[in-house]
Amino acid sequence: GGSETDYVGLDYFEVIAAGGGMYGLPELLYYTFDENTGTTTANYANPGVGNNPASLSGTTTWASPGQFGSAIIGDGVANGGIVTGWNWDRGAGDWTISMWLEIPTNATGSALYLFGDGGSTSFRCFHNGVALPDNLVLRGGGLTDCLVTGIGPNPTVVTFVYDSSVPEVRAYKDGVLFSNFPQTALNMPTGTGFKCGGYGSSTIMIGKMDEFRVYNRALDAAEVAATWNISIIPVELTSFTASVTGTDVKLKWETATETNNSGFSIERKIANSEFSEVAFVAGHGTTSEPQSYSFSDNGLNAGKYTYRLKQIDFDGTFSYSDEVSVDVIAPAEFSLDQNYPNPFNPSTRISFSLAVDSKVSLKIFDVLGQEVASLVNQDLTAGVHNYDFNAAGINSGVYFYRIEATGQNGAKFVDSKKMILVK
Repeated sequence: GGSETDYVGLDYFEVIAAGGGMYGLPELLYYTFDENTGTTTANYANPGVGNNPASLSGTTTWASPGQFGSAIIGDGVANGGIVTGWNWDRGAGDWTISMWLEIPTNATGSALYLFGDGGSTSFRCFHNGVALPDNLVLRGGGLTDCLVTGIGPNPTVVTFVYDSSVPEVRAYKDGVLFSNFPQTALNMPTGTGFKCGGYGSSTIMIGKMDEFRVYNRALDAAEVAATWNISIIPVELTSFTASVTGTDVKLKWETATETNNSGFSIERKIANSEFSEVAFVAGHGTTSEPQSYSFSDNGLNAGKYTYRLKQIDFDGTFSYSDEVSVDVIAPAEFSLDQNYPNPFNPSTRISFSLAVDSKVSLKIFDVLGQEVASLVNQDLTAGVHNYDFNAAGINSGVYFYRIEATGQNGAKFVDSKKMILVK
């Protein structure tokens, strides 16, 4: 995350993004670890907590394969893991923690920490130590120990669900209930320095971790079964088109899915100029439902216009769509259109077309021929031009508007039309 990426096709805005199936994204932490390089990893939770991106500390590095793409790997050295920038603050509330693990059977020695948060009761999870190899323990924060056996060496998804309505912790392996651990109602104090793949300055895990998720709710059995193997949902663009009507360009685009989508910056360039932003259209955040968008770029001069969409995530990462180009054609002749609306109160629009660049005067007169207003007195480029006339300060009646244009090629154009103000 955090860097600019160009994609040629229209299929996906992001090939690295996150999804939560029909049950939505984790609300607190969601690390996919798909970067496979660098020293940070993106948090795709919605809305998310802590640092985004979060930093890899100590000797925590990248490994492949993980559950979907890459993973992180720990080597049992102290002071490692992902520094989330968040302190555990669930108090008496429900929560769910889920992670994909591959722990080798030769992992020996003292407790090796998978995640944890410091504080007066040191909430944490580890394998080895009192858990023994191939098992792991969730303890601290007022919990009665939750021991899950048979974790290594095969890849296993482990999910812990705290349900305050019982109260109990339910542990799942690969989406299947392993055991219920009755609890005294928890009221966990706010911690200090939550990590995944590590805990405080203690020794970190040995093995791989992928798809680390923390929810602020207790997932039920159906949700756990569905989300332990969720598929990645990108911001998927299915169409992007541009059409021209006169001097107006209409852009339309559609998405099939969206994840963490803040919105779209609409960028435009004319001929060989650089792209610049002309508007921003807000996105739909995270949704698996198709969405439609549109934007009108009106009153353009003749020329070739190229547009692209810059899709921006809530964390600031972005990517570009393909470009679409249109030609706005100069009118073949001079003309003055009837104002609209007519009759009007108090505003109306006057439009005219210039076949070439011209010196233009556009004025309003009353029935006695007295000038009421001067709307234009300047050089204008060839094309269609629109001007609004606000008559709030004059009386009802019949008025005339008159254009005088002298083209740079010497052509002259004069015309006038009647309009009616009714108050």
